[in-house]
Amino acid sequence: MKAPALSAGEKPSGAAELTRFAAVVAEVDTAALGTLLELRRRELALRSDDVFERASKTAEVYARWFDAHGVTCPLPGQIATARRKGLPVIGPAVDALLYAELTSGVLMGVQDGDAIDGDLHFDWAVQGETFAGFRSTVTCAQDEPVVRDGAAIVASVLQGPDRRTSVTKSSRHLVFTVYDAPGLAAEDFDGAVRLLRDLLVDAGAVPEVLEVRL
Repeated sequence: MKAPALSAGEKPSGAAELTRFAAVVAEVDTAALGTLLELRRRELALRSDDVFERASKTAEVYARWFDAHGVTCPLPGQIATARRKGLPVIGPAVDALLYAELTSGVLMGVQDGDAIDGDLHFDWAVQGETFAGFRSTVTCAQDEPVVRDGAAIVASVLQGPDRRTSVTKSSRHLVFTVYDAPGLAAEDFDGAVRLLRDLLVDAGAVPEVLEVRL
Protein backbone atom coordinates (compact mmCIF):
# COMPACT_ATOMS: atom_id res chain seq x y z
CA MET A 1 0.00 0.00 0.00
CA LYS A 2 1.32 3.43 -0.93
CA ALA A 3 0.75 5.83 1.94
CA PRO A 4 -0.87 9.15 1.00
CA ALA A 5 1.32 12.20 1.46
CA LEU A 6 0.16 14.79 4.01
CA SER A 7 0.02 18.54 3.45
CA ALA A 8 -1.69 21.49 5.08
CA GLY A 9 -3.27 24.73 3.93
CA GLU A 10 -2.39 28.12 5.34
CA LYS A 11 -4.05 28.64 8.70
CA PRO A 12 -6.56 31.53 8.54
CA SER A 13 -6.27 34.34 11.02
CA GLY A 14 -8.42 33.50 14.03
CA ALA A 15 -8.66 29.79 13.23
CA ALA A 16 -8.29 27.24 16.02
CA GLU A 17 -4.75 26.93 17.37
CA LEU A 18 -4.02 23.49 16.04
CA THR A 19 -0.37 22.61 15.53
CA ARG A 20 -0.16 19.04 14.19
CA PHE A 21 -1.92 16.45 12.05
CA ALA A 22 -0.75 12.85 11.84
CA ALA A 23 -1.66 9.66 10.03
CA VAL A 24 -0.73 6.05 10.74
CA VAL A 25 -1.04 3.96 7.59
CA ALA A 26 -0.87 0.18 7.27
CA GLU A 27 -2.04 -2.86 5.37
CA VAL A 28 -3.56 -5.16 7.98
CA ASP A 29 -4.53 -8.79 8.32
CA THR A 30 -8.11 -8.27 9.53
CA ALA A 31 -8.26 -11.65 11.29
CA ALA A 32 -5.01 -10.99 13.17
CA LEU A 33 -6.13 -7.49 14.12
CA GLY A 34 -9.47 -8.82 15.36
CA THR A 35 -7.76 -11.49 17.46
CA LEU A 36 -5.37 -8.95 18.97
CA LEU A 37 -8.20 -6.58 19.84
CA GLU A 38 -10.10 -9.37 21.57
CA LEU A 39 -7.03 -9.95 23.73
CA ARG A 40 -6.60 -6.24 24.39
CA ARG A 41 -10.23 -5.94 25.48
CA ARG A 42 -9.71 -8.72 28.03
CA GLU A 43 -6.53 -7.09 29.30
CA LEU A 44 -8.25 -3.72 29.51
CA ALA A 45 -11.01 -5.14 31.70
CA LEU A 46 -8.41 -5.75 34.41
CA ARG A 47 -7.29 -2.10 34.56
CA SER A 48 -10.11 -0.21 32.90
CA ASP A 49 -10.80 2.30 35.70
CA ASP A 50 -7.30 3.79 35.61
CA VAL A 51 -7.13 3.80 31.80
CA PHE A 52 -10.52 5.40 31.27
CA GLU A 53 -9.96 7.92 34.05
CA ARG A 54 -6.86 9.23 32.29
CA ALA A 55 -8.57 9.14 28.91
CA SER A 56 -11.54 11.12 30.26
CA LYS A 57 -9.27 13.93 31.42
CA THR A 58 -7.64 14.16 27.99
CA ALA A 59 -11.00 14.03 26.21
CA GLU A 60 -12.18 17.08 28.16
CA VAL A 61 -9.73 19.17 26.11
CA TYR A 62 -11.71 18.24 22.98
CA ALA A 63 -15.06 18.63 24.75
CA ARG A 64 -14.32 22.25 25.69
CA TRP A 65 -13.27 23.05 22.12
CA PHE A 66 -16.34 21.39 20.62
CA ASP A 67 -18.63 23.13 23.11
CA ALA A 68 -17.24 26.49 22.03
CA HIS A 69 -18.50 25.68 18.51
CA GLY A 70 -21.89 24.41 19.65
CA VAL A 71 -20.98 20.80 18.84
CA THR A 72 -21.01 17.82 21.21
CA CYS A 73 -17.75 15.91 21.34
CA PRO A 74 -18.48 12.16 21.25
CA LEU A 75 -15.41 11.10 23.22
CA PRO A 76 -16.54 11.71 26.84
CA GLY A 77 -19.81 9.83 26.35
CA GLN A 78 -18.12 6.97 24.50
CA ILE A 79 -15.49 6.64 27.22
CA ALA A 80 -18.17 6.60 29.94
CA THR A 81 -20.09 3.89 28.09
CA ALA A 82 -16.93 1.81 27.55
CA ARG A 83 -16.13 2.14 31.23
CA ARG A 84 -19.53 0.63 32.12
CA LYS A 85 -19.93 -1.93 29.34
CA GLY A 86 -16.51 -2.49 27.80
CA LEU A 87 -15.43 -1.66 24.26
CA PRO A 88 -17.88 -2.49 21.47
CA VAL A 89 -17.19 -5.08 18.77
CA ILE A 90 -18.05 -3.70 15.31
CA GLY A 91 -15.29 -4.66 12.87
CA PRO A 92 -11.46 -4.72 12.97
CA ALA A 93 -10.82 -1.19 11.64
CA VAL A 94 -13.47 0.52 13.75
CA ASP A 95 -12.59 -1.57 16.80
CA ALA A 96 -8.94 -0.52 16.47
CA LEU A 97 -9.99 3.13 16.17
CA LEU A 98 -12.22 2.95 19.25
CA TYR A 99 -9.60 1.11 21.29
CA ALA A 100 -7.04 3.79 20.51
CA GLU A 101 -9.41 6.74 20.96
CA LEU A 102 -11.14 5.58 24.12
CA THR A 103 -8.00 4.47 25.94
CA SER A 104 -6.08 7.64 25.06
CA GLY A 105 -8.83 10.27 25.00
CA VAL A 106 -7.38 11.66 21.75
CA LEU A 107 -9.67 12.23 18.78
CA MET A 108 -8.88 10.08 15.75
CA GLY A 109 -10.40 8.84 12.53
CA VAL A 110 -9.99 5.96 10.10
CA GLN A 111 -10.46 5.81 6.34
CA ASP A 112 -10.26 3.02 3.78
CA GLY A 113 -7.01 3.72 1.95
CA ASP A 114 -8.35 2.14 -1.23
CA ALA A 115 -11.13 4.74 -1.36
CA ILE A 116 -8.88 7.78 -0.83
CA ASP A 117 -8.23 9.77 -4.00
CA GLY A 118 -4.55 10.72 -3.95
CA ASP A 119 -3.07 12.47 -0.93
CA LEU A 120 -4.54 14.04 2.22
CA HIS A 121 -4.63 17.78 2.83
CA PHE A 122 -5.48 19.33 6.20
CA ASP A 123 -7.40 22.53 5.50
CA TRP A 124 -10.00 25.00 6.72
CA ALA A 125 -13.45 25.02 5.12
CA VAL A 126 -15.30 27.99 3.69
CA GLN A 127 -18.73 28.92 5.01
CA GLY A 128 -21.42 26.57 3.70
CA GLU A 129 -19.05 24.03 2.15
CA THR A 130 -20.60 20.56 2.21
CA PHE A 131 -19.64 16.91 1.89
CA ALA A 132 -21.43 13.57 2.04
CA GLY A 133 -21.18 12.56 5.68
CA PHE A 134 -21.55 9.06 7.01
CA ARG A 135 -25.25 9.56 7.74
CA SER A 136 -26.22 12.78 5.95
CA THR A 137 -24.84 15.84 4.19
CA VAL A 138 -22.47 17.81 6.43
CA THR A 139 -22.38 21.60 6.16
CA CYS A 140 -19.20 23.27 7.39
CA ALA A 141 -18.72 26.60 9.10
CA GLN A 142 -16.14 29.18 8.08
CA ASP A 143 -12.60 28.01 9.01
CA GLU A 144 -13.83 24.64 10.27
CA PRO A 145 -10.86 22.23 10.25
CA VAL A 146 -11.28 19.52 7.62
CA VAL A 147 -9.27 16.88 5.77
CA ARG A 148 -9.51 16.65 1.98
CA ASP A 149 -8.32 14.18 -0.61
CA GLY A 150 -8.15 14.83 -4.35
CA ALA A 151 -11.91 14.61 -4.73
CA ALA A 152 -13.61 16.15 -1.70
CA ILE A 153 -13.61 16.56 2.07
CA VAL A 154 -13.15 13.18 3.74
CA ALA A 155 -13.64 14.37 7.32
CA SER A 156 -14.46 17.34 9.48
CA VAL A 157 -12.59 17.31 12.76
CA LEU A 158 -15.69 18.68 14.51
CA GLN A 159 -18.40 16.82 12.59
CA GLY A 160 -16.94 13.46 11.62
CA PRO A 161 -16.04 11.41 8.53
CA ASP A 162 -17.49 11.07 5.06
CA ARG A 163 -19.23 8.03 3.63
CA ARG A 164 -17.10 7.58 0.49
CA THR A 165 -13.91 6.62 2.33
CA SER A 166 -15.54 4.84 5.26
CA VAL A 167 -14.18 1.46 6.30
CA THR A 168 -15.94 -1.90 6.21
CA LYS A 169 -15.25 -5.16 8.05
CA SER A 170 -13.10 -6.27 5.11
CA SER A 171 -11.06 -3.06 4.73
CA ARG A 172 -7.35 -3.93 4.83
CA HIS A 173 -5.62 -0.72 3.72
CA LEU A 174 -6.23 1.56 6.69
CA VAL A 175 -5.41 5.21 7.18
CA PHE A 176 -5.79 6.28 10.80
CA THR A 177 -5.74 10.03 11.46
CA VAL A 178 -4.86 11.76 14.73
CA TYR A 179 -6.32 15.21 15.45
CA ASP A 180 -4.94 17.97 17.63
CA ALA A 181 -7.04 20.28 19.81
CA PRO A 182 -6.32 23.71 21.29
CA GLY A 183 -4.51 23.10 24.57
CA LEU A 184 -3.79 19.40 23.98
CA ALA A 185 -0.48 18.38 25.55
CA ALA A 186 2.19 17.28 23.08
CA GLU A 187 2.77 14.10 25.08
CA ASP A 188 -0.90 13.14 24.71
CA PHE A 189 -0.76 13.57 20.93
CA ASP A 190 2.52 11.66 20.67
CA GLY A 191 1.22 8.93 22.96
CA ALA A 192 -1.85 8.41 20.79
CA VAL A 193 0.27 8.07 17.66
CA ARG A 194 2.52 5.53 19.40
CA LEU A 195 -0.48 3.60 20.68
CA LEU A 196 -1.85 3.24 17.15
CA ARG A 197 1.51 2.33 15.68
CA ASP A 198 2.24 -0.27 18.37
CA LEU A 199 -1.23 -1.79 18.06
CA LEU A 200 -0.74 -2.32 14.34
CA VAL A 201 2.77 -3.69 14.80
CA ASP A 202 1.49 -6.19 17.37
CA ALA A 203 -1.10 -7.30 14.79
CA GLY A 204 1.71 -8.07 12.34
CA ALA A 205 1.45 -4.93 10.20
CA VAL A 206 4.25 -2.58 9.17
CA PRO A 207 2.74 0.88 9.78
CA GLU A 208 4.05 4.14 8.37
CA VAL A 209 3.71 7.23 10.56
CA LEU A 210 3.26 10.57 8.80
CA GLU A 211 2.94 14.05 10.29
CA VAL A 212 2.50 17.60 9.08
CA ARG A 213 2.80 20.83 11.08
CA LEU A 214 -0.09 23.25 10.86
